[in-house]
Amino acid sequence: MVVLLVVIAVSSVFATNLAELRVRWIPSMYQQVPDHVNVPVYCEQGHYLADHQCVSTCPQGFAPGHWIIASPPASFSGSPCMTNDGRPVSIYDLAGMQVSADGGTTLYWIISDVPLSKMLVADSANRGYWSLQVSQLVLNALPTIGSIPPVRTEIATVGDQVATFKILHIDPSSTTGNHSDPYPLARCCTTITIHVGDEVGVLCEGLSEKVAQIDFPDQKLKFIVQTVSHSGCPICLSGDTVIDTLQGSVNVKDLTVGMSVWTLDQQGERVSAPAIRVSMTPVPLTHVMVHLILDDGRQLYASPRHPTTDGRTLGDLRAGDPLDGSHVMVAQLVPYNQSYTYDLLPAGDTGFYWANGILVASTLK
Repeated sequence: MVVLLVVIAVSSVFATNLAELRVRWIPSMYQQVPDHVNVPVYCEQGHYLADHQCVSTCPQGFAPGHWIIASPPASFSGSPCMTNDGRPVSIYDLAGMQVSADGGTTLYWIISDVPLSKMLVADSANRGYWSLQVSQLVLNALPTIGSIPPVRTEIATVGDQVATFKILHIDPSSTTGNHSDPYPLARCCTTITIHVGDEVGVLCEGLSEKVAQIDFPDQKLKFIVQTVSHSGCPICLSGDTVIDTLQGSVNVKDLTVGMSVWTLDQQGERVSAPAIRVSMTPVPLTHVMVHLILDDGRQLYASPRHPTTDGRTLGDLRAGDPLDGSHVMVAQLVPYNQSYTYDLLPAGDTGFYWANGILVASTLK
């Protein structure tokens, strides 16, 4: 009997400690170590974020969080696993999301930073779009900043999607992953290997994301994220392209505002007009180009979303498609080994010009 009472007493204490652990477990998750992975994870349809992993069902005690006001962004098809009082499995799963603790009246944007922070969404244009309901406890755990910092840090591990790069394997001095170029239409993926200093950012969004450190033992990568000046999406021409001008063929890099180029007017006549804009846009290391070869021998390297004169894009073209009085013989994606793409806008009604002898439209307005 005495032994039985002792066992019961010990069991009772053990059960009480377990209960305390359960109660304390959720708040303790907001004390994550500073280098916990904190980049947004993109899960397939029907999957959810749970401790920075994509899962088909949430852990016991958690359920998929509910978006309020409207639907979440198209790039995120799941939602974090949350408790019924609005706490995520990991607070870092909220990185890059808009959240609210009062039904959308007060909105915060969660900044992917080390440490994680929040920024009040004061712009009325953003207010009321979408948000994830979270508890006030979650918001109180985050420091508030006035604006997105120009330079911040992100930590990622295998399986995470950083900009256009999904990490597949981390080695001592490099990392391998799938690069999905945002400019071709629904084209995936190219397996590439990157090193410290390499760029994986999407510069048309004004961000530069570079590998700053490879932590092989812990299987983590450190990225430096920086807002950069840019001229829009790199949907322009190769630096080797020549443009038809009154002075003959001129390399696109040598064009200046005011230089006369050949363009097409609304009557379909070839006329000269001054270039009223020229651009040079930085591109990430992973940028790819479309290599077009027409059956009359003309060739062009340009970004896949560069427009044609009839509303298509160069990335749309396939062998046999018509283009500028000829037909496409080859249309393939190839790596681009230059740092910039180029474009121009001639004065006139159309904005059309000849690049390597092929009539194309401008991306500039």
